[in-house]
Amino acid sequence: MTEPLNPQIVLEELCEQATVRTKKALQILHQVLEKQSQSASKDFSIATVGRLSSEQGGPSTQTIRNRTGKHFQQLIDVWAAYTGTTRKKPLSVRQKQLLNSNDQHILDSIEDPVIRAVVGSLIAERNKYRDQLNVLKANADIVIDRTTKIQSKDNEQGVDLTQMEIEAVRVAISDDFFNSQNWVVMPTGQVKDEDGQEIYKRGYVNALNKMLIT
Repeated sequence: MTEPLNPQIVLEELCEQATVRTKKALQILHQVLEKQSQSASKDFSIATVGRLSSEQGGPSTQTIRNRTGKHFQQLIDVWAAYTGTTRKKPLSVRQKQLLNSNDQHILDSIEDPVIRAVVGSLIAERNKYRDQLNVLKANADIVIDRTTKIQSKDNEQGVDLTQMEIEAVRVAISDDFFNSQNWVVMPTGQVKDEDGQEIYKRGYVNALNKMLIT
């Protein structure tokens, strides 16, 4: 296996082509990443790194995720590889508990630490979604509300959306969009980021889906 690139060399190359402002941001990010490489968690996810960097006056999570933040992402990738991991958020205690003995056997057979980290994350995500599916199945009883409700004229008439507006709503709640942002949709329609922080309140996705159906 080839030796990973030295982050210091990559930093110098990135700074050569950067503006004074971007160079300062890269140097702050570099210091944050160096501390992360020495931490117990070895967490190089953009959400975590962006939060720590922002606290030090460096680029924020959103700045790093933007298309113009490729140089920041490149530096993170280099530091992650140099430390023997990836940008993928490390498994939490709960995720590790979801790994059964057979899964662990698969991971133990993978020598490359980077590939092992990626496969471990994929297995944990699979198990998490399987658990969520089981919860949905267990609560799949349909309750018919027979009570009489007084509807306003606005509700009776519904909301007329143009095709462009319908497509915009559909994209906003699509799996591709949520995956690109590393967000998770909960069964209640709530949306959280990869750190478990709430992005949209409960019922958000469910309400927009109902709007598309009607």
